[in-house]
Amino acid sequence: MRHLLPLAVFASIATGATGATGVARAEGPPWGVPHVDPPPSRASASSADGDPQLALPLAFAINVPFAWSWSVAFSAWAGIDDHHAIRANFARYRGPLWELIPNRLASDGPEEGDLPADFGATTDLSVGWVYYPRRVLDGATFEASALLRVNRLRDSIDRMNVASEEQHTNMYGARALVGWTWRLSDWWFIALSAGASAGYERGREKVFLGYAAPPQSTDIIREGRVSRAAVSGEAYLRVGLAFGQ
Repeated sequence: MRHLLPLAVFASIATGATGATGVARAEGPPWGVPHVDPPPSRASASSADGDPQLALPLAFAINVPFAWSWSVAFSAWAGIDDHHAIRANFARYRGPLWELIPNRLASDGPEEGDLPADFGATTDLSVGWVYYPRRVLDGATFEASALLRVNRLRDSIDRMNVASEEQHTNMYGARALVGWTWRLSDWWFIALSAGASAGYERGREKVFLGYAAPPQSTDIIREGRVSRAAVSGEAYLRVGLAFGQ
């Protein structure tokens, strides 16, 4: 018995070692394949760093302040991926910029026609897709959008508050723009685009055509309903802030 006792103890130790080795093999990778921990997800990495990141870039911008006396505009971008975004735009203005600036520079005062309309404004609402070859909100831009343009204008009002020109129309259409976005920093950017719009305009308008020959010297005015195609140039300049990039 004394000779058999050491053999029994040795057998027990060998059996326990073999069982432990078997468990380690079952829990580990197959032989010849190194174990690699999976990379942490973006959400867990952001939480661990204490600096959560937005899933999509967002941006908000306005037109330049020196234009606010005749035009107020606001744009918002939501990124879809690294090269595509959706832009929503609101603009309210009293006339196209390429008409207002020359009139103001050549004018001697407010009586010389600084603004094309005495009362009212044009309101633009649009939503569109924007493509950025470099990355969202940086570099060249190509935009296609749906457009609603609401014209509510009155001009050349006499002493009886009767306007010789009026426009109450809605235009439904689309526009295409190309431009460039400059990143001034991680937050600030400037966006400039130009292009054209086309659509269908309906409503009522009153247009001053001229004066009748003497001795009448009365105004010649055309008034009535309009239903027509509408094509015009488009442009915008925005200064804004970007988040999530």
